[in-house]
Amino acid sequence: NVLIFAGAILIAQGWKAVHGGKGFVVTGGPYKYVRHPQYAGFIAIILGFLIQWPTLITVLMAPILVVRYIRLAKKEETYMLQHYPKEYESYRQKVPAWFPKIA
Repeated sequence: NVLIFAGAILIAQGWKAVHGGKGFVVTGGPYKYVRHPQYAGFIAIILGFLIQWPTLITVLMAPILVVRYIRLAKKEETYMLQHYPKEYESYRQKVPAWFPKIA
């Protein structure tokens, strides 16, 4: 349940930050800690359901969905680098993709 609720909160906070960004590179909210908080939130939810309810369908679908979100994140980064080359590259150098830096 912790993964499911944490993932949902991460998705909601990421959505709020993106829609407040008004077409600029978003670096606040959860984007301050990881570049793909919404996808990380979806992956956390998928893993939470896999642990909580390990049926044949969740066991089969979880890896497929995780790979799809990782690929989508890479595609999105390509887009960001094309449209905001300096800003996004600077952001990319400072902020990890999936797991926040531990002080």
